[in-house]
Amino acid sequence: MGRKKINQTNSLVPIDNSINELFDSEAKREKKRQIGYIPSFFTTASLPFKNMHKQTFVRKGSNGVTLTLSSPKNVPYGRYGRLLLSILTTHAVISQSKNDSLMIEYASLADLLRELQLPKQRGKDIKEQLECFSSAAFTFDQEIREVQSAYLFKDLYEDGNYPKKDVIVKTTTTGNIRFTTAVQYKEIDDGSGNKKTGHFKILLSPEFCDFCSQHAVPIDYEIYKNIESPIGKDLYAWLVFRNNGLKDSTFIPRDKIVEQFIPVDDGKDPNLVNVNYARIVELLKTIKEKYYPEVKIDFAKDGSGVTLFKSPTPVLKKDPRYALITTDI
Repeated sequence: MGRKKINQTNSLVPIDNSINELFDSEAKREKKRQIGYIPSFFTTASLPFKNMHKQTFVRKGSNGVTLTLSSPKNVPYGRYGRLLLSILTTHAVISQSKNDSLMIEYASLADLLRELQLPKQRGKDIKEQLECFSSAAFTFDQEIREVQSAYLFKDLYEDGNYPKKDVIVKTTTTGNIRFTTAVQYKEIDDGSGNKKTGHFKILLSPEFCDFCSQHAVPIDYEIYKNIESPIGKDLYAWLVFRNNGLKDSTFIPRDKIVEQFIPVDDGKDPNLVNVNYARIVELLKTIKEKYYPEVKIDFAKDGSGVTLFKSPTPVLKKDPRYALITTDI
């Protein structure tokens, strides 16, 4: 469809022939599902759920992560902002670009919508989100506290006179990443009142490409797309990401999960924590029932939180059941 990508293959996820032979002929005839990617940091703290009409948005996540979105126009948001972020991330991942820009081109808005698997009626929404991403950046701040041997930091003590006991080490990491370097498209006005939009050029920034190549989570894009609520999308991506790193199980307290997904502002009715937690539990149960049945999760009867257990990973990087979301466009 006139789309070009720099340093990017446009083939199916590599499949070993020996693996193929494990599938019977009927399974081979089934249409492959679509695999996409999202940055791992956006599974712990994500975009705003709706249009905040703000140039800055801050969201606290897990593991000491704070995500700050900024834009001189408006920060990306909502359901369609998340879908577009997944598409941009997927291109960055499969391009394997490191410290190099990546150009993505679409002959028309219809081509971009087709890749997003959205109807033409959503063209205005996607164009709006692309404009938000065109000038946006995100900053992540992370603080990690660990107990370590003071010997490791003897160079910080005069004459090597370091304590002979363990010390508490706080590591602070900050990164600032632009989504794009440049975005261009053309609008054609023929006087009929029905303007045509096309010739899209999206130049992903080198730092975004490098970040995605190292910190991206594979997801079932069709499931991600079909989950309507932005909160539901975030919860699904979070379950996939957290499950991948679990060795056994982990308990997430009610207050922490509310702070991460539907935070309550200071000064608001504290009962909103209970309301928001009930909403999160409802969505998690729906995700398990409809979208991720393999996930093992337990909801504390006293409402204190949820426990995640190591579960089968729904999508692998080289899963023969899937094709890249960018493949058949």
